[in-house]
Amino acid sequence: MNRREASDILTAVPLDELSDRCSTIRSSGFGDKVDLCAIVNAKKGACSEDCAFCAQSRTVGEPMLDLGKLVETHRTITDAGIHRFSLVTSGKGLAGDEFKRICEAASSGVDFCPLCASLGILGLDELKELKDAGVIRYHHNLETSEYFFPSICTTHTWNERRITVHRVKLAGMSACSGGIMGIGESDSDRIDLALSLRELDVESIALNFYMPVEGARVNAEYLSPEKLLRIIAMFRLVNPTAELRICAGRTELEMMGEKMFSFGVTGIMTGTLLTTEGSQLEHDLDLIERAGFRT
Repeated sequence: MNRREASDILTAVPLDELSDRCSTIRSSGFGDKVDLCAIVNAKKGACSEDCAFCAQSRTVGEPMLDLGKLVETHRTITDAGIHRFSLVTSGKGLAGDEFKRICEAASSGVDFCPLCASLGILGLDELKELKDAGVIRYHHNLETSEYFFPSICTTHTWNERRITVHRVKLAGMSACSGGIMGIGESDSDRIDLALSLRELDVESIALNFYMPVEGARVNAEYLSPEKLLRIIAMFRLVNPTAELRICAGRTELEMMGEKMFSFGVTGIMTGTLLTTEGSQLEHDLDLIERAGFRT
C-alpha cells in the first residue's frame, strides 16, 4: 500500500469495494472478535504540555489515585469481562513516587486482565521497569503527522513521541499508538501518520475522532460518516496486521451500525474516557452483538 493508493482510499475508491477488502483482512487476521479495553484517569489535570485538542492542561490537578484504588479498578474491569485495562496519567512523563506507584499497581494485578499504561514520554529504563512489573502494552499516540504536529503542540516534539514508541518495542512490550482525526489535519497528514505507524510496526492502532472540549485551540473539522469509514479503511489497509481500535468520537460511526467493524475495526474503548464522555459497557456489548461479532 503506497501513498497514492492510500490517497485513493480516502477520496475515490467505492465504499463497497473498501468494505469487502477490509472485511477480508479483518476476518483472516482477527476472526469475528472485538477486543474491549478500558482506562482509568489515574492522574488528572495540571498538565505541563500545551496540546491544543486536550483539556488536561486547562484543568486543576488532582492527586494520583492511591494504590488500593488502582488495583480495585483493575479487578472491577477484569470481573466485567473487559479484555485489557490501561493506567493513564497526565503530564509529559511520569517519574518518582508516582511512577513507582504505577509499577506497584501492575505487580499487584498480575492475575487480572492484561494491563497497559500510558504515562507520557519515558526512557528505555523506565519502560523496561514497567514491563518487569507486569505491564504488557504501552500506549503513546503520535497524534498526527510530523509536519502538522507543531500546529497542535509546542512543548515537545513529534520525534520525542516517535522515539518513545520505538523504545517501547526495544523494552519488549507491545506498542499501541495512533492519533486524533478532525483537528485541522489534511488527508496527507493522515496518510503520513498511517505510514509512520507501519514503520514503527505497532501492534495496536488507536484512532480518535475529535470531540470538542472547552478551551481547545483547534480548527475542528466535521468528518462525515463516509469520511470516517474511509479513514478507518485507509489505516486498516496500510496496516493490515495491526489491531485497529476506535476510542473517542464514535457517535457518527454508531449511526452506521456494524459498518465500522466491516471496514476493519477490531477493538473499541468502553467506559469513561479521559476528559470526555465515553460509552457504557452494556451499550457496547449490544452494539457488537447487533453487528454480528463477539467479545
